[in-house]
Amino acid sequence: MDTLTNIGIGLLRLMPVVLLFYIPALVGMALLKERGGGYRIKAGLWFVLGFGSIVLAQLTMTPRTFLQAAQALGFSGVYIAAALALAAFTVYRLAD
Repeated sequence: MDTLTNIGIGLLRLMPVVLLFYIPALVGMALLKERGGGYRIKAGLWFVLGFGSIVLAQLTMTPRTFLQAAQALGFSGVYIAAALALAAFTVYRLAD
C-alpha cells in the first residue's frame, strides 16, 4: 500500500506542471481547429512561445548541471505531450 501511495503522491505533484502547460496547449489546439492558414501560424506561435517560455523559466529558476537540464527537458517533453493530449481531447471531442 505504501508504494501505491507514493505513486499517487508523485502523480499529484506533476499535475500543476501539466496544467501549466495545458494553457498554451488549449489555446493552440483551439486555433488549430479554426479554418485557414493564418490560424495555423497563430497556433504555432502559441505552442512555441507558450511552451518555450515555460521551459525556459524552469531551466533558469534553478541552477542545474547538464544532466539535470537534459532530464528537465525530457520531462518537459512528457508534460507537453500530456497537455497536448488533454487539450486535443477537450477541443476536438467535448467542444463539438
